[in-house]
Amino acid sequence: MRELGIAAMLTVLAGCGGGDEIRRYRVVVDPAPLSALPGSCYRGGTPPSSRVEDRNLYRDFTWTVWEAGSSDRAFLELDAPEGGWRLGDAPPVQLSGAIAGTGDSFSAERVQVSADGQKLESTALRIVFEDVDTISRGVVELQSSCASCAGGSALSCEARLAFTARQEILQE
Repeated sequence: MRELGIAAMLTVLAGCGGGDEIRRYRVVVDPAPLSALPGSCYRGGTPPSSRVEDRNLYRDFTWTVWEAGSSDRAFLELDAPEGGWRLGDAPPVQLSGAIAGTGDSFSAERVQVSADGQKLESTALRIVFEDVDTISRGVVELQSSCASCAGGSALSCEARLAFTARQEILQE
């Protein structure tokens, strides 16, 4: 009987704000900056003479933000494009899953190091919600570099993509 009372009390507390805050967003990201990357993103320092430009075509994703019991720690569970974000000839940014952050800023990095500790390749992602509301806006910052990419050249590339996110109502 005591266990039933404790379970009932915990259920009431969870319903009164004792649980984690969860926000789910339907997100559209503008990939247009990926069609106009600088020469530093390509072997030889020169963008290809022909490229595909997507005009008024956005990438859509579902992102979930949940706070981990305190206002200074949250997680962003995010979808990413299949094959990652392509940044010219630099390694694609293939980071997805749960990323720790502050609730409005999240970042992750994947680093490949040699046996002697030298950084060979690095990809990073930073997502910043600049305006959080029912319709939120922000940026996806992408970075990729490699000491010796295919062809033996060092590359470094960055891109900044705008996003708009619509918060979805979650049913309890």
